[in-house]
Amino acid sequence: MKLVSIPIQELDKVWSLVEKDIKGALAYSSQLTDSDFVYDLAKKGNFQIWVLWDKDEKITSKKYYGVVVTEIIQRKFGKVCHIYIMTGRQRLKWQHLISEIEDFAKENGCKMMELIARPGWQRVLKIFDYKRTHVVLEKQIKQEDKIWVLAEDHQEVQQLHKV
Repeated sequence: MKLVSIPIQELDKVWSLVEKDIKGALAYSSQLTDSDFVYDLAKKGNFQIWVLWDKDEKITSKKYYGVVVTEIIQRKFGKVCHIYIMTGRQRLKWQHLISEIEDFAKENGCKMMELIARPGWQRVLKIFDYKRTHVVLEKQIKQEDKIWVLAEDHQEVQQLHKV
């Protein structure tokens, strides 16, 4: 099993392979985005795409195990490697490959790794020395339709809410 970094110029060749898993991962998140967003940022070099691949599998369709999407974020006091998406089948076969992403992060001057993940990842990554430092709390905000009304003297604008 290998973790293969996909160069930007090769992204189109693997996109049809990884897009379904990226869409699936995004469906569980509230990141208000879609696979097109991931594709566009990967093409710009903001995201890195990694494929979990087992070249020893005899059937080509079984060689693909999953996808990881990372991004290097520059913060005030240093760089962070953020794992944006990490998903696939038969996790026990590839979870140890996170060390290769950590090596990539180190090579790019990152001081730490981070990810926002479903609760089960905390248990999985504990054996690789990842610690929960925060909890993400979310609440959907309902947007109301707003109508702007111009008063007769054209100097006062009123805002009305439709519910």
